[in-house]
Amino acid sequence: MQLRLVSRFAFKPMSKLLLVATVASQTALFAVAAVPAGAAPAAATGTITEFRPAGISQTATSDPLGITTGPDGNLWFTDAGASTIAKISPSGTGLAEFKTNTGAASPVAITKGPDGRIWFTELSGSVNQVGRSTTTGTQNEFGINKASALPTSIVTGPDGHMWFTDFGNGTIGTIDPNAAPGTVATTFPITVPTLMPDSIASGPNGNLWFTEQGANGGKIGEMTTAGVQVSDTQAASGTGAGIAGITVGPDGNLWFTEQNHGRIGRMTPTHVVTEFAPLPGQGAPTAITAGSDGALWFVDQGNSAIGRITTSGSVTEFAVPTPNAFSPNVQPTGITSGPDGNIWFTEQDTKAAIGRLIVATPAPGKVTVSPSNVAFGNEKVGTSGPAIPVTLNNGTTAPVRVNSVAVSGANAGDFQLSGDSCLGANVAGGSSCKVNVTFHPTSAGPRSATLTFSDTAGSQTALLMGQGTGPSPSTCDMSLLSILLRLLGLLPPCK
Repeated sequence: MQLRLVSRFAFKPMSKLLLVATVASQTALFAVAAVPAGAAPAAATGTITEFRPAGISQTATSDPLGITTGPDGNLWFTDAGASTIAKISPSGTGLAEFKTNTGAASPVAITKGPDGRIWFTELSGSVNQVGRSTTTGTQNEFGINKASALPTSIVTGPDGHMWFTDFGNGTIGTIDPNAAPGTVATTFPITVPTLMPDSIASGPNGNLWFTEQGANGGKIGEMTTAGVQVSDTQAASGTGAGIAGITVGPDGNLWFTEQNHGRIGRMTPTHVVTEFAPLPGQGAPTAITAGSDGALWFVDQGNSAIGRITTSGSVTEFAVPTPNAFSPNVQPTGITSGPDGNIWFTEQDTKAAIGRLIVATPAPGKVTVSPSNVAFGNEKVGTSGPAIPVTLNNGTTAPVRVNSVAVSGANAGDFQLSGDSCLGANVAGGSSCKVNVTFHPTSAGPRSATLTFSDTAGSQTALLMGQGTGPSPSTCDMSLLSILLRLLGLLPPCK
C-alpha cells in the first residue's frame, strides 16, 4: 500500500487529516460498472462493489485509508479517524475492528510483514510510533528515535525488515519485524533533509525507493539496507508535481504518480525517467499498485475513479458508484491487489466504504504443474539429494497471481522448498515460474507429501514421493533410569 501525505497540510486549515496516496495514466477511456454491495461478482473487468458492513463508521470522522492483503487471506485496512485497524474477508463479510493501543494514533499505511503479522504507521506526531498486530488483533507499538515523526508509508524491505518513511523529519526508518516490545525504530537521514519522503517501495538493486516532496522535490530516492542513500533522481518535470505513490511494476521498473500534474511516471533501475501524458478531466492520481493482470492500478481522486494503466501506457478508468467517494480533504490512500486477484481500495467521507473492482479471470486454457508426480527415489535418512524443479505453467492468455506455495501431507517436513519464483508473482499468459524441491527423509520407508500452488486460476498440485533408506534416527531414551530398566529387562532394547 502506498500513502501520500500532502505537504501543504501544515499550512491549510482542514476538517480531516489531509492525506493522499498514489498512481498513473495516459489516453483514457471511462467506464461505469457497479453492482449492489454483497452481490455476486461479475466476470467483467471493472465491476465495482462497495462494502459498508455494520461497524465501518459512517461519520465525518471515519477515514479508511491504507489497505493490504493480510497473511490470513483477509483484507486489512486502517481507519485514521476511528484510530482502528480492521479486517474484512474477500466476500465483503466478517468485519472485525481493533482499536490501536494508543488512542488517537491515526493509523494510516498498512502492510503484511514477513513475520506473519500486520504492520502499520501511526501518523499522529504526538504518538511517534509504528504498530504491529497479530491477525487476532493483539498489538505492540514501537517508538521512533526522532521526535515528532510523521511515519507515512511502510513496506517489507529486501532484508526482511520493516522500512517506513518519516515525512516530518526527512528520514527513512527501519525495525526488525521480530523486535521485542519496547524496541525503538532506527532512522537514517535522506540526502536533502529539507525534502519530505512520502511513499516507499522495496525495489530493484535490493534497495528501498521512495518519493520526495517539498519545494525542490519531485524526486525519487534510493537507499541501501545499510541506510545509505545512493541516488536522488529528479523524476517529475516542473515544480509542484505532488509526486506521490510508488510501486514496482511487472516490468521491473518503478512506477510513480504526480497528483498535482495529473500524470503517471516510470523510472528504470538505471534512473531513466518517462512521464506519460496527463490524465483527462480533473485527473489526480494518488495510490498505485501492481495488479494480478500484469497492469498497474491506481486511485484517481480528481475523477473519482479507479484507473488501470498497462506497461505500454494504455489507460482505462472505472467510475466509482458513489459520487465524491473520495473526500477532497482526505484523498484515497489505499489500493491493493487482493488474495482473490481483484483490486481493493478504500473510500472516505461520510459514506466510508471498502471497494472491490473485479479483474478479468484467466482466459480459456489451463494452468498446470510439471511434473505432476515428482519421484526422488532412494535417499539415506538424514541426508538430502539434489533439488528437483517443479514448474507452474500458465497456459492461459491472462496473467495469474500466485498467492501461496506450500507442502502438506503426512511427511511434509521431509520436503523443503527453495528458489521459489512463484510466490507473490503475476505469471503472464504463456509464461511460467518454478520452485525447487529437496527430499530430506527423517525416517526409513516410503515418504510422500503434496505441493500446492494456490492462485487466481484455482489450485494446482504435484505429488512428492521418495524412499528413506537406512535406519531411522534413534529415538531411544538414554536417560540413566531407562538404561537401568533395559538392563533389568523391564524395557525393550533400543533398535
